[in-house]
Amino acid sequence: MTDSEVRLDLRGDVAELVLAANAIDLDVGRQLAAATERLTRTDARVVLVRAEGPHFCVGGDVRAFAAHEADLASYVSQVADVVHAAHRHLAALTVPVVCAAQGAVAGAGVGLAFGADLVLLGRSAKVRLAYTAIGLSPDNGASALLPQLLGPRRALELALTNRTLTADEARDWGLATAVINDSALLGEARELAGRLAGMAPGALAATKRLILSAANRSRDEQLDEEAGAITALAATGFARQTISAFARR
Repeated sequence: MTDSEVRLDLRGDVAELVLAANAIDLDVGRQLAAATERLTRTDARVVLVRAEGPHFCVGGDVRAFAAHEADLASYVSQVADVVHAAHRHLAALTVPVVCAAQGAVAGAGVGLAFGADLVLLGRSAKVRLAYTAIGLSPDNGASALLPQLLGPRRALELALTNRTLTADEARDWGLATAVINDSALLGEARELAGRLAGMAPGALAATKRLILSAANRSRDEQLDEEAGAITALAATGFARQTISAFARR
């Protein structure tokens, strides 16, 4: 995409979704929805979500909200619609999604960052929902993601009190995979994405599906799903060749 505040860069087997604008107004939301829809049609084996500048995403553009005071409900509804379309596109991806986030991770940025499968936070990252501070409620999946990742007690603490988490706290709470010095964040994220891109896509997709859908099934049903998936993968040439090579070591 050109002349855009949301960019999609294809780097080999890795697609990078890049935010150049760190606050989301209606135009940025539309660009985000369009870029993520395009993502669903690429052959990328891994998606890396990142942002340029000192902050990942501060959430909704409060200045844009204030400029639409007379029709605020209509404007917020339109922004939510396009941001949620982007969230659905990302959630539908079968490939691994990696996020690298630094600075402010707030509002809708929380759902964007922590909806990823693997999350690397720069040491400067500060996580804050901030919705109730301006009289609003969570969006972009935060009210679903946070209870799943943290449990309802901690999710309510973050959502009701607007507590700010440091990068280390976010990792210790289970929101982040790792904390990286900001100067090394992009390099580490690209190395991780590249490593995943070199792995068997079918195995990654099956593993992601099994883990993310497990809560919807009983233990017996999950065992059946696991048996079906591992059997299907064992029938692929990649698995047979890899297992044979491993056995010859």
